[in-house]
Amino acid sequence: MNVLILGARAPACLEWARAFEEAGWAVSVGDSLSQPLSRFSRSVQQYIRLPEPRKDPVAWIEALAAAIKTQRIDLLLPTCEEVFYLAHGLERLLPLCRVLTSDFSLLHRLHHKGHFASMVDGWSVTAPETHLLTDRQSLLTFADEAARWVFKPAYSRFASQTLIRPSAQQLNDVQPTQAEPWIAQRFIEGQEFCSFSILIDGELRAHSCYHPRYRVGRGSGIYFQPSTPEPVRQFLEHFGQETAYNGQVGFDFIKDRNGRFHVLECNPRATSGVHLFDNQRQLLVNSLSHSCEQILEPTLEPRMIALAMLLFAAPRRLFSPQYWRDYTIARDVIVQKGDWWPLIAQTCSLTEIITRAVSRRCGLLAASTADIEWNGQPLREHTP
Repeated sequence: MNVLILGARAPACLEWARAFEEAGWAVSVGDSLSQPLSRFSRSVQQYIRLPEPRKDPVAWIEALAAAIKTQRIDLLLPTCEEVFYLAHGLERLLPLCRVLTSDFSLLHRLHHKGHFASMVDGWSVTAPETHLLTDRQSLLTFADEAARWVFKPAYSRFASQTLIRPSAQQLNDVQPTQAEPWIAQRFIEGQEFCSFSILIDGELRAHSCYHPRYRVGRGSGIYFQPSTPEPVRQFLEHFGQETAYNGQVGFDFIKDRNGRFHVLECNPRATSGVHLFDNQRQLLVNSLSHSCEQILEPTLEPRMIALAMLLFAAPRRLFSPQYWRDYTIARDVIVQKGDWWPLIAQTCSLTEIITRAVSRRCGLLAASTADIEWNGQPLREHTP
């Protein structure tokens, strides 16, 4: 069996490559970067360089179609935001192989933070009070009470533009429009949790939840402490029943001081929770095809991105015994026994992203997804 995993720059792709290789599959990975992380793993037999989907979605779909035929791909698995372009071109690709994604309309509803909040209204775990902002006037209605709200673009990632309880001055730079809407979401103090789940036609097959104990700024977690909150699992089961979702999905939650969970947003793609299955890889791959009596759940051992922990978390915690205890007990998700090249590849990938950031005049986080992210812009229809 042959699998093509997209988003080769992502640690999640590396995890899946190792999982499929252990399960006996031939593994290809694809990306628009020339030196993505997963390309250098011993688990990968073939690297496929693709065009940038954001620049030309139709050319990207056609390149995928050609790769599927050439490599005789049985399963196409996205891991990053290319999933939106994939879902948009689903009609073209479905006759060629199995594609693990839901339809574009559902993904759009989940990706848009305002629409998602409306979707879960009335569920046992709901979103905090959320308002859609499409012009300057709608934003100004919150100016006097800005300290009670969180503001973020309806289409965003890594919390890179999120304003938590901002001052009125900070709001001055926010300019929501119909094409680029924002949301105002009621601030809730508490502990953050993130989930990763696999659903096949709405059936929950694998599920993990973790606390991102250490982060890069306010954004991406780099240390994943497993947890088993029952309300989160129940939410995922309900989500599957309501949507018949197909693919990987992650959610961000917050547990308030009273122990109640609130869901903040949805990431309809792979998230770091996939690493929590790194000692059950064959079972993880099997969950994509075989229904089991029990939902696959991870062990409670923490994982981390060790290099990021040393570069971004350690400098402020050099003399923290707790930090070094946490570091010592966690398993690195990048470098694992017998597969050392991804350690060096992290530097190559970072260098390429830095070059893109300079050439495109944007920050590193923005550059890391600029070619694959989708922010609600119209997509050109594919014509045979």
